[in-house]
Parts: sequence; C-alpha cells; structure tokens
Amino acid sequence: MKMSQNAKGIGTLSLAYFIWGLVPFYWKALGHIPSLEILGHRIVWSALFTFILISGHKNREILSEMLAGSKKDVLWLAAGGFIISFNWGLYIWAVNHGKVLESSLGYFINPLFSMFFGMMFFNEKLNRVQTLALALAILGVSVELLTVGSIPFVSIGLALSFGLYGVLKKVVKAPPAAALFIETLTVTPFALACLVFLQKAGSASFPYDSFTNIMLAGTGILTSIPLILFAYGAARSTLTTIGFAQYITPTLTFMLGVFVYNEPIQMSRISTFIFIWAALVVYSADALLKNRHKPNSKRV
Repeated sequence: MKMSQNAKGIGTLSLAYFIWGLVPFYWKALGHIPSLEILGHRIVWSALFTFILISGHKNREILSEMLAGSKKDVLWLAAGGFIISFNWGLYIWAVNHGKVLESSLGYFINPLFSMFFGMMFFNEKLNRVQTLALALAILGVSVELLTVGSIPFVSIGLALSFGLYGVLKKVVKAPPAAALFIETLTVTPFALACLVFLQKAGSASFPYDSFTNIMLAGTGILTSIPLILFAYGAARSTLTTIGFAQYITPTLTFMLGVFVYNEPIQMSRISTFIFIWAALVVYSADALLKNRHKPNSKRV
C-alpha cells in the first residue's frame, strides 16, 4: 500500500524534529571540547557537506542563478549565516553547561516569537485567541523574571535568533541545500580564523582522538540532514501539521534535561513552563480550528 504524500510529509517532519530533539546527546559526547571550537567545526563541516550536496549539475545551476540574480537575497542569506551561527553556538554552550531545560524553554517560546515577528515585519494581524497565547507566554517569562530575579537569557537568545532566522527564510525563497551552503560559506572564514586563534592561544583541544575526529566531521551531516528532511516534509504538509510537529524537539529536550541529565527544576521554572505550554495549547487549537473551517484547504 502506497503512502500518501501527506503521510510522507508527517513522517519526515517528525523524523527531523526527533533528530533535533536528541541532538543534546551529540553535544554532550563532545563536552570535553570548548563550545566555540565545536561551533567552528560545525560551520566548516556544514559548508563542506552542503558543497558536496549541491555539486550535481542541476544544483550548481540553481546556485549560479541565485548568485547571478538578486544580490539582496544573497546578502540576506549571508546575514542569516551569522544569525544561525549564533543560535548554534548558544545551544551547544547551553547543553554543555547544564542548561538543557533553559534551551528547551527557548524552543517552546520560539513559535510565539515567530508570531510576534509576523505582526512586526509582515503586518500579520493577531486575532483574540492568538493575542491571548502571546500574553500567556509573556506572563510565563515574567514569572521567571520576578521569582528568580534574572532574565532567562539562553531561552530568549535561542528564540530570538531562530525567530529572526525564520524571518530571513520567509523573505528569501531558496532551496535548503543552496541556502545553507551560502550561509555557512559566509561564516566559514571567521570559523577558520577562530579555530586558528584558539589553537595558537593554547585553548584548543587539537589534536583529537579518532572518535572526536569522526564526531566533529559528523556535525556537518547532523546539521544538514534534518534541514533536508524538514524541507521535504514541509512541502507535503499543512502549516498546522508543521506547527504541531515542531513541539517534538523541545519536548524531547525537556525530558532529557529532567530525566537523563537530572538538571534541577525549580518551582518558578515549572510555573514558567506551565504558562508556555498553555500558550502553545491555545495557539495550536486556534490554528487547528482555522484549518478545519477553511473551505478549500489543500493537502499535497
């Protein structure tokens, strides 16, 4: 029995988010290496792996057309390279410094940041239910601020950077492999300079053992494959499906932080998560109802 395109989309989307949710295992395995050094390798190996992916004739033509076309789009992608590199670096640092739960909170908040950016940059209007969801999320972060007395910088940094990266992705329509290649290629000289600096300063862990070499090289695959799966699945699924599926990642990360890495979770953090989860339930229910009542809703 053949799988429908929608079923394939749901499957590949779920797999992409499942991989992203388990990524902390990977960064923990590289925990003996400084976060900045891991980031440098991730950028360089991602650029190399995506170069291999686009080396086919058709992909080379697509890339040539992009570079010869709108210079503005290329500049947007270059900016995206710096934004996503910041996001990667912050996430690696958070995982390897015992802040898995805080990083999980960041990706729970992210859809609500995207909603705010849609309103801010694309004149998207929020209905009453969406406004309620946004208010609940703001209230959740405020609880953390008032009770702990500090801003959850990791959570906000991750949500803000990935939200802005999403804005750029909306502005520039480009094939995932070609876009990622331009983004990582832009940042690669800085990544290489950083790796050389760390080595000369005596802060690097190079030379590495065989296992570490393989793991660092694998960061290119770890970065690219889920993005390709996501692009395939997103093209075959409704926006509602994508909205629901994206919560797989922070849910898995949250479970890893609590049950695998035994990170302490204070009552204030539980309260914050309750407000965020409530906001997501409200937001997702609204999206689901709108999709059901849409007369000509198409599934490809």
